[in-house]
Amino acid sequence: MEDFSQILLISDYDRTMTAHSGEVPPRNLAAVGEFIARGGRFTIATGRSMPMFKLPLRGLHLNAPALIANGAAVCDLETGETTVRRPFAPGALDAAWTLHQQFPQLRMEFEGLRGHDCFGPDPLREAYLERYGVSFRYPDFSGIEPDVLSVTYYAPFRAAGHVPFSQLDPEEERPFDEMEAIVRREYLHYFTPIRSMPRMLELIPAGCGKGEAARELASRLGRPVLLCAGDAPNDLDMLEEADRAFIPEDAAPALFGRGFETVASCDQGAIAAAIALLFQKMP
Repeated sequence: MEDFSQILLISDYDRTMTAHSGEVPPRNLAAVGEFIARGGRFTIATGRSMPMFKLPLRGLHLNAPALIANGAAVCDLETGETTVRRPFAPGALDAAWTLHQQFPQLRMEFEGLRGHDCFGPDPLREAYLERYGVSFRYPDFSGIEPDVLSVTYYAPFRAAGHVPFSQLDPEEERPFDEMEAIVRREYLHYFTPIRSMPRMLELIPAGCGKGEAARELASRLGRPVLLCAGDAPNDLDMLEEADRAFIPEDAAPALFGRGFETVASCDQGAIAAAIALLFQKMP
């Protein structure tokens, strides 16, 4: 292959494109620039909502639409418009509210195209949202915005950020295991459950996922070769869908032993390392 004109490369954002600090290593940016210069198309598939991704988006060099909310929406970066949106089925948000009432110790957010509707105060979570410029409010359930793309349940924050996998007490995952079991038993006609972070469960519309959205985007762009990189369980279907998949050496344990190619840690520039493997086969 003389160039990358047949390839769409999609990376997860947090702890794949970024380091643990939340910053994108300069070597990743340089490698993506060279990949694009050789004809490749590159974009991000993130679990973040559109409001939470707008600030990080400014520092990235993408030349393909971004996948938002674990594939529930696709954003055209040239126009800033959401070109694909997978809505929840009627009754889904009522079911999400019922789940919240069963686990009152957890916080809940309805994440939409313009902002987040929050249930349960959490000053540290508010600080996290403010850091990314996310508009949020605490409405009554009857007053939530209609553009919801995902529903997130999480344990109260310990700091203005997420707990790493390495610092997790397994007991802290128990309510999320129980909640996911209920979803899988009673609500799969409404939701696809996602476990992208410790102490968190996300629900997106049934049938959605990064994998389905990634392959559909590759087809729309006329790119027969799909390459993907990710570090967490919510990336699994995308990695399995890819023709070639990469995971950082510090990825979640659940991703190892599945035949994915292990590259440098996210702090060392996982995407740069993956692209370097592609360059090895080029003149």
